[in-house]
Amino acid sequence: MSHGLPFFGPGTWLIFGVVLLPIYVMISAWLTGKPRDAKTIALGLGYLVGITTAMWGGFFLLTMVIRLIFF
Repeated sequence: MSHGLPFFGPGTWLIFGVVLLPIYVMISAWLTGKPRDAKTIALGLGYLVGITTAMWGGFFLLTMVIRLIFF
């Protein structure tokens, strides 16, 4: 089910649609639950974004290093 871009493969739909479903539920509970605490919501989302960015960035750098060494 490719749309011409290599990013959109069956694994992408599986990861972002099924595996990350608990994360989506958690974020929606933070935003719609009561009592709402904006500071806690911002802190939680900040941690999620920071961890995700660090992981994606680290894996990207590791991929580039492997590419330089082996290819």
